[in-house]
Amino acid sequence: MKEVAVVLMSHGYYAQEALKSAEMIIGELDNVATVAVTPEKDLDAVVSELQEVLETVDDSNGVLLLSDILGGTPSNVAGTIVMTKENVLGITGFNLPMLLELFVNRQKTLEEIKEILCQSHQNSFNILNDILSRKEDEEDEYTIS
Repeated sequence: MKEVAVVLMSHGYYAQEALKSAEMIIGELDNVATVAVTPEKDLDAVVSELQEVLETVDDSNGVLLLSDILGGTPSNVAGTIVMTKENVLGITGFNLPMLLELFVNRQKTLEEIKEILCQSHQNSFNILNDILSRKEDEEDEYTIS
Protein backbone atom coordinates (compact mmCIF):
# COMPACT_ATOMS: atom_id res chain seq x y z
CA MET A 1 0.00 0.00 0.00
CA LYS A 2 1.21 3.50 -0.79
CA GLU A 3 2.01 5.97 1.95
CA VAL A 4 -0.14 8.98 2.68
CA ALA A 5 1.20 12.31 1.50
CA VAL A 6 2.22 14.71 4.26
CA VAL A 7 2.24 18.51 4.13
CA LEU A 8 3.60 20.37 7.15
CA MET A 9 2.56 24.00 7.58
CA SER A 10 3.82 26.49 10.14
CA HIS A 11 4.50 30.04 11.11
CA GLY A 12 8.05 30.68 9.98
CA TYR A 13 10.30 27.73 9.25
CA TYR A 14 9.24 25.39 12.06
CA ALA A 15 7.75 22.90 9.57
CA GLN A 16 10.96 22.68 7.52
CA GLU A 17 13.14 22.29 10.59
CA ALA A 18 10.84 19.71 12.18
CA LEU A 19 11.00 17.71 8.94
CA LYS A 20 14.81 17.94 8.95
CA SER A 21 14.86 16.70 12.55
CA ALA A 22 12.56 13.77 11.71
CA GLU A 23 14.75 12.87 8.73
CA MET A 24 17.85 13.00 10.93
CA ILE A 25 16.26 10.29 13.09
CA ILE A 26 14.35 8.21 10.51
CA GLY A 27 16.15 8.92 7.25
CA GLU A 28 15.09 10.62 4.04
CA LEU A 29 11.34 10.81 3.51
CA ASP A 30 9.41 10.92 0.26
CA ASN A 31 6.05 12.45 -0.59
CA VAL A 32 6.43 15.15 2.08
CA ALA A 33 6.25 18.90 1.57
CA THR A 34 6.31 22.01 3.74
CA VAL A 35 4.74 25.45 3.63
CA ALA A 36 6.18 28.34 5.64
CA VAL A 37 3.94 31.28 6.50
CA THR A 38 6.25 34.26 6.63
CA PRO A 39 5.58 38.00 7.05
CA GLU A 40 6.05 38.77 3.36
CA LYS A 41 3.29 36.33 2.32
CA ASP A 42 -0.31 37.44 2.40
CA LEU A 43 -3.19 35.01 2.83
CA ASP A 44 -3.70 34.57 -0.91
CA ALA A 45 -0.03 33.71 -1.39
CA VAL A 46 -0.22 31.02 1.32
CA VAL A 47 -3.39 29.54 -0.21
CA SER A 48 -1.77 29.50 -3.64
CA GLU A 49 1.41 27.92 -2.29
CA LEU A 50 -0.51 25.16 -0.54
CA GLN A 51 -2.54 24.45 -3.69
CA GLU A 52 0.70 24.22 -5.70
CA VAL A 53 2.28 21.92 -3.11
CA LEU A 54 -0.78 19.65 -3.16
CA GLU A 55 -0.34 19.23 -6.91
CA THR A 56 3.21 17.92 -6.38
CA VAL A 57 2.42 15.15 -3.87
CA ASP A 58 0.97 11.71 -4.60
CA ASP A 59 -2.42 11.90 -2.93
CA SER A 60 -3.68 8.47 -4.02
CA ASN A 61 -3.63 7.19 -0.41
CA GLY A 62 -4.78 10.49 1.09
CA VAL A 63 -3.15 13.64 2.35
CA LEU A 64 -2.35 14.61 5.91
CA LEU A 65 -2.10 18.36 6.52
CA LEU A 66 -0.31 19.13 9.78
CA SER A 67 -0.21 22.69 11.07
CA ASP A 68 1.42 24.24 14.10
CA ILE A 69 -1.31 26.21 15.93
CA LEU A 70 -5.10 25.93 15.84
CA GLY A 71 -6.59 29.21 14.64
CA GLY A 72 -3.40 30.48 13.01
CA THR A 73 -3.01 31.14 9.31
CA PRO A 74 -1.49 27.69 8.58
CA SER A 75 -4.41 25.82 10.19
CA ASN A 76 -6.99 28.18 8.70
CA VAL A 77 -5.59 27.66 5.20
CA ALA A 78 -5.38 23.90 5.77
CA GLY A 79 -9.00 24.03 6.93
CA THR A 80 -10.13 25.43 3.59
CA ILE A 81 -8.58 22.40 1.88
CA VAL A 82 -9.99 19.91 4.42
CA MET A 83 -13.48 21.32 3.82
CA THR A 84 -13.28 21.21 0.02
CA LYS A 85 -11.17 18.17 -0.87
CA GLU A 86 -11.84 14.50 -0.15
CA ASN A 87 -9.39 12.11 1.51
CA VAL A 88 -7.61 14.88 3.40
CA LEU A 89 -7.07 14.91 7.16
CA GLY A 90 -6.06 18.11 8.96
CA ILE A 91 -4.37 18.05 12.35
CA THR A 92 -3.02 20.99 14.35
CA GLY A 93 -0.39 21.14 17.07
CA PHE A 94 2.20 18.84 15.56
CA ASN A 95 5.43 18.07 17.38
CA LEU A 96 8.44 15.85 16.73
CA PRO A 97 7.15 12.74 18.56
CA MET A 98 3.96 12.94 16.49
CA LEU A 99 5.95 13.28 13.27
CA LEU A 100 8.09 10.27 14.11
CA GLU A 101 4.99 8.19 14.87
CA LEU A 102 3.38 9.39 11.65
CA PHE A 103 6.35 8.62 9.45
CA VAL A 104 6.62 5.02 10.65
CA ASN A 105 2.86 4.49 10.14
CA ARG A 106 2.22 6.20 6.79
CA GLN A 107 1.11 3.00 5.07
CA LYS A 108 -2.03 2.95 7.25
CA THR A 109 -5.33 4.62 6.40
CA LEU A 110 -6.00 8.23 7.36
CA GLU A 111 -8.44 7.07 10.03
CA GLU A 112 -5.84 4.74 11.56
CA ILE A 113 -3.22 7.48 11.43
CA LYS A 114 -5.64 9.88 13.13
CA GLU A 115 -6.01 7.47 16.07
CA ILE A 116 -2.25 6.86 16.27
CA LEU A 117 -1.48 10.58 16.28
CA CYS A 118 -4.09 11.35 18.93
CA GLN A 119 -2.50 8.75 21.19
CA SER A 120 1.01 9.95 20.29
CA HIS A 121 0.08 13.51 21.18
CA GLN A 122 -1.11 12.42 24.61
CA ASN A 123 1.96 10.26 25.16
CA SER A 124 4.39 12.96 24.05
CA PHE A 125 3.29 15.40 26.75
CA ASN A 126 5.26 14.80 29.92
CA ILE A 127 6.27 16.94 32.84
CA LEU A 128 9.94 16.26 33.30
CA ASN A 129 9.93 17.41 36.94
CA ASP A 130 7.32 14.75 37.80
CA ILE A 131 9.21 12.03 35.95
CA LEU A 132 12.47 12.89 37.67
CA SER A 133 10.75 13.09 41.09
CA ARG A 134 9.27 9.62 40.61
CA LYS A 135 12.67 8.28 39.61
CA GLU A 136 14.27 9.80 42.74
CA ASP A 137 11.53 8.25 44.89
CA GLU A 138 12.11 4.85 43.31
CA GLU A 139 15.87 5.13 43.89
CA ASP A 140 15.27 6.08 47.56
CA GLU A 141 13.23 2.90 48.04
CA TYR A 142 16.28 0.80 47.18
CA THR A 143 18.83 2.73 49.20
CA ILE A 144 20.25 0.72 52.10
CA SER A 145 21.27 2.78 55.11
